[in-house]
Amino acid sequence: MPYPRLKRALLAFLVLALAPCLFLTLLQPAIAHPFLSSTAPDQLKRIVQRAVSHQQQQQQQQQQHPFPVSDDHAPPTRKRATSLTIASFNIRYSNDANYDSARAPLQRIKRAITGRKQSQQHVDEAVPALPHQTPLVARGANPALRQKYWGERSWFLRGPRIADTVLFHNWDLFAMQEVLDAPYSNLRQWIGDDYQTVGVGRDDGRRAGEAVPLWWKRDVLELVPESQGGVGPKGYEHFWLSPTPEKVGSVGWDAGLTRMCTHVALRIRDTGELVHVFSTHYDNAGVVARSESSKLILRRAQQAADKTKQWQRRHHPAGSDKADDVAEPLVILVGDLNSPRNEGSWTSLVGGHYSVPKDQTGSTGPSFLDTALSVPTLHTSPYLTIDESPRDAQLASGSVAPQPFTTNITSSERGRLSVPYGPLRTFTDFEPSDRTAVEDRLDFIMLLDNGAVVDQTRDDAVLEGTKKRSDGGGKTEGGRWRIRSHGVVSSWSETDAGFLISDHRPVVTRIESRA
Repeated sequence: MPYPRLKRALLAFLVLALAPCLFLTLLQPAIAHPFLSSTAPDQLKRIVQRAVSHQQQQQQQQQQHPFPVSDDHAPPTRKRATSLTIASFNIRYSNDANYDSARAPLQRIKRAITGRKQSQQHVDEAVPALPHQTPLVARGANPALRQKYWGERSWFLRGPRIADTVLFHNWDLFAMQEVLDAPYSNLRQWIGDDYQTVGVGRDDGRRAGEAVPLWWKRDVLELVPESQGGVGPKGYEHFWLSPTPEKVGSVGWDAGLTRMCTHVALRIRDTGELVHVFSTHYDNAGVVARSESSKLILRRAQQAADKTKQWQRRHHPAGSDKADDVAEPLVILVGDLNSPRNEGSWTSLVGGHYSVPKDQTGSTGPSFLDTALSVPTLHTSPYLTIDESPRDAQLASGSVAPQPFTTNITSSERGRLSVPYGPLRTFTDFEPSDRTAVEDRLDFIMLLDNGAVVDQTRDDAVLEGTKKRSDGGGKTEGGRWRIRSHGVVSSWSETDAGFLISDHRPVVTRIESRA
């Protein structure tokens, strides 16, 4: 290679190698200092000046508006709230649990084979399509999840999914029904030690028969014995739904089976407030038994609240530092009433509300609020109807268009549910049925209207077929607790497909208290 050509190549290499270093050397003073070095080129000065100016403008805007403002309605300053999420879940009794000895091995094998044959009969069943309804599964979906598989499955399929439901939704307090001893043992292990639980078998008050246990988070709630204003020596008691409630295993009125209730007294750790909770499961055969069971539980709930207030007055007399702590305790009823809202068992609990005459409770004291009907919503509750509305099916199928939804709502209505969340039925069975919706609304969460809860029931909360009354009594305005939401959760293993983990859906209510 001639010498001049080599010299030019070396010179070009040096220029390319040193150019970035020279550029960074000139740029460094401009970046490192708030003012620009006089040695930088004028063009570079102008670029950096624009960048610094833009950054200063952004910082000023962030100081004026630390987060995006969506409209002119600034949220009010709110105190820190205490909230409780409450649930009730009938899990369907099972004799297939881990250490069950009630069945011989051959019987269990026969049951497993029979159950598998029955389940296969329903694999190809499909729900009839409504006019204009979009097919249930989109084209190309996984064929293994194209439909729901009806039929009751083994406890070892259902049980872990039941525990998963609890753990995922992270309820603070919940009740279960139809819990035999062996499944109860399984669930205690699967749900884990973050929850404490109390429950006994209804047949002998120990381990025989179905229990209606209550569970609560240990770091949120603690048991309160009678000596501290609660109930029982250890904070709980059990009684039977009969004219002799203290008699273990007693059968009441026209009931077909023995039925019971578990009552616990709990203290909210953060606030010290006491809460009474009742868990029950009514008889499926006796109409009189269900109504009388409601009257019994209502009396026991009123008595529990009165005893707590009496204890508070004795230990916090007027003029003392803790006199202001004397207040109506929160009283909660959860369970499967095995009856709809148009039956005496429900009206005996809620008399004085929803245009139900007060005298139907058989008591002059406070009655219960049904959280499904008293949750404040933007629209009338669909739970008031006997059956699902045909218009809802038309809206879902797209055959009719919805009315424009107004955004002109008051500040107190902001953040409310439009209607209670989820399906309208709490009982699904393991097979499709032709029952009306009201017949399948069997699971409830109720709050005693004793002054602890604000009654926010809509004025139109009157059951279909019931005449609206004007003498239903005034609403409680001074309570501490408010119902924030209520809904029904899916019980399909895949939420909208798969198999049913129970023949009931969980019902959930969230309440909130502000000091």
